[in-house]
Amino acid sequence: MTVKNSNIKIVSDSNDVWDLPETKFFYSAFSDTPNIGADELSALLSGKALVDLSDGEYIHWIQLTPDAIKTARLRQ
Repeated sequence: MTVKNSNIKIVSDSNDVWDLPETKFFYSAFSDTPNIGADELSALLSGKALVDLSDGEYIHWIQLTPDAIKTARLRQ
């Protein structure tokens, strides 16, 4: 598997976050409630981006690469 952005990690559940070496010194709490619904997924698959403003400090840009969109469409 080739990861496009090394700062975005793939995990199976919230407990896996703390097994990542990068989080060794993190002092953080986060919600593990699913937060991408059908409308957001449709937007991503159409090439649009999502902007996560939930932490009130940083803007988190979320957008699929053209290759990811193509892969998702092939798997439908």
